[in-house]
Amino acid sequence: MTYTISPAGLRLIQEQEGFTSQPTPISGNVWLVGYAHVRVGAPGEAVTEAEAQALLAHDIAPAEHAVNERVSQNLTQAQYDALVSFAFSIGVDAFEKSQVLRRVNAGDMLAAACAMDAWRKGEIDGDVQIVEALVRRRAAEKALFLSDCAVISSVVMPPQLDYAASVLGAPQKPGAVANAAPKLAAVPAPVAVEPVEAAAEEESVVIDLGARISAILRSEPATEVLLLTQRVEDSEFAEEDEITTAHAKPVARTLADVREATRRAHAEAQEQNKTPWWSKIVETFSRNDHAQGGFALSFEHGGLAALMIFGLGLVTLAGSLLFDGGADAIQMIAAAAIAAPGIAAALMAGYGFMRAPQPKAVAA
Repeated sequence: MTYTISPAGLRLIQEQEGFTSQPTPISGNVWLVGYAHVRVGAPGEAVTEAEAQALLAHDIAPAEHAVNERVSQNLTQAQYDALVSFAFSIGVDAFEKSQVLRRVNAGDMLAAACAMDAWRKGEIDGDVQIVEALVRRRAAEKALFLSDCAVISSVVMPPQLDYAASVLGAPQKPGAVANAAPKLAAVPAPVAVEPVEAAAEEESVVIDLGARISAILRSEPATEVLLLTQRVEDSEFAEEDEITTAHAKPVARTLADVREATRRAHAEAQEQNKTPWWSKIVETFSRNDHAQGGFALSFEHGGLAALMIFGLGLVTLAGSLLFDGGADAIQMIAAAAIAAPGIAAALMAGYGFMRAPQPKAVAA
């Protein structure tokens, strides 16, 4: 099923992006006009609100397409609208790699809504910090996303403190919105399009507006590339880390990866400790390098093997002195003196095999 953003979803984006009719510089030769419409190069002409709405519909098309293509679960209209606003805010590439999308596709809508809160930071004057406008936008998107949930009285279910959420909301240096972006004019109420009595007159208005938008877009050759190609740095990723984009450059703090990696490392260590040392010796000497057709032993393993053979040789020599049938006290003392270092060498070699890393196969 293909979804389309509703007037409520458009209204949310308009309220959060803000409206400015005159091109406003944001950095270098990049200008902002209408509802977050980006121009590169010359500032261009001012736009009316109707033109700004048409430009916004054009700009959010990649976000709508991404939500329709990447979400595998059925959505309500409110959930779709909130995800489009979220994807438009952080960028399509960031949305496709976010925990929000993962949770939605897993069917855990509550976790997806909570994951939106991670995208509340922006880079201001080279410093990454919490931005009030992003906190407000995430709250609005989360509220819309969960708007279809049933209401519940606080008397019936008194809220309890969520310590994880309290850590996420710990006081940090807030970012001033004025430093993050130029101050935009207050958002006017969405304009309701009045029906035109004459059909021919209505068609003329639509054609004129479409021609005007086409002319604006043709005058901005770099804009479409900027909007559709989100800048994503590979260095920003671990396995599942959130990323920064060209819109607000939000930064997420994800603890799930660290916890999962710690759990895996602990489980591997426990499993390794449970393996007997003699099994590791057998595994070491039985491991075959399929690429080369031979054993792939390191220098360390070779030394441990030599030590093991030396120790076993001493023990064998001591045994021959004891069990040759005519052992006296002197032979027994000599056998003990020989066997002691042999046993010690064998134990040291066994411990070394247990602690040493497994040999790696030689690449073809």
